[in-house]
Amino acid sequence: MNDGVMKAIPIHHHFVGPVRPTLGVLIRFSNSAATLPAVLEGLRKQTIQPDVILGVASHSSDASTALILAEGGRVIEWNHAYSHPKTLNFGIAHLQTDLILVLSSHTVLEDPTAIERMRHAMSHPQVSCVSAKWDDDPFYSDAIDWRELQDKGLKFGSIYSNSMGMLRRSHWVGHPFDESLDTAEDYDWAVRQLRRGHLCRRVDFAFSHRRPAGDRSREFAQAAFALAARQKLAVAWLGPCATLQELNPFRPEGQPRKKHAGILRAWAGQEIGSSLHRLAGCTAMSAVI
Repeated sequence: MNDGVMKAIPIHHHFVGPVRPTLGVLIRFSNSAATLPAVLEGLRKQTIQPDVILGVASHSSDASTALILAEGGRVIEWNHAYSHPKTLNFGIAHLQTDLILVLSSHTVLEDPTAIERMRHAMSHPQVSCVSAKWDDDPFYSDAIDWRELQDKGLKFGSIYSNSMGMLRRSHWVGHPFDESLDTAEDYDWAVRQLRRGHLCRRVDFAFSHRRPAGDRSREFAQAAFALAARQKLAVAWLGPCATLQELNPFRPEGQPRKKHAGILRAWAGQEIGSSLHRLAGCTAMSAVI
């Protein structure tokens, strides 16, 4: 591997007919040899193959690099303290394809048409990004714009994810991921793109995570509150009374309790000031973060 300084990977078109957008896959990893084989197999089974795979190694010492090289990919090194947005910006700067699929080192595309469907969703030049729906919440449409956020308010849901999301590189140029953020850099970037007049698409396809993750409801809810304040958007939420109703152990079966408990803790930890009177009533907005 090199020291992280390299020229952007050139992509050459080798096809007949109308020029299709070039596609790169960006995988950040650190000692991910246990999960990368399934991730790479998922890519190999796609009906549309990427033009290039670029791995960004972050202090990795196992066989991860060899796995990506064996797949025909390239690897560069991030030699600084790990940061989601900084590592992403570093990788994208070295990958000059029209579209970039950002894939975590433990997220497997189970649907072989996932890339094909995402690329189709990106066919309109106004679309900045697309990712899989990770929940069944119908609150947002499958083609979100700024007006929809203004009308509905902001909550944390499946708008866009850097775990399995595709973005348009030209929209990233001049508007990279915010490197001051510790988390939710993908959510922040998507909302900023919407404010610029672009669209974010959502596609329903199967994927899986090969690494267990803890409940991050509270963390994500806090990020949503902070982002809403920064973008001057209303927060779409049940309100304390309605959330307490959701926590009621006698409520109908099948309604998630743990998620709402995390959201309630997040709410309690926020300084929401004048927004409280708007959101505190039991008859407040009927959306759930």
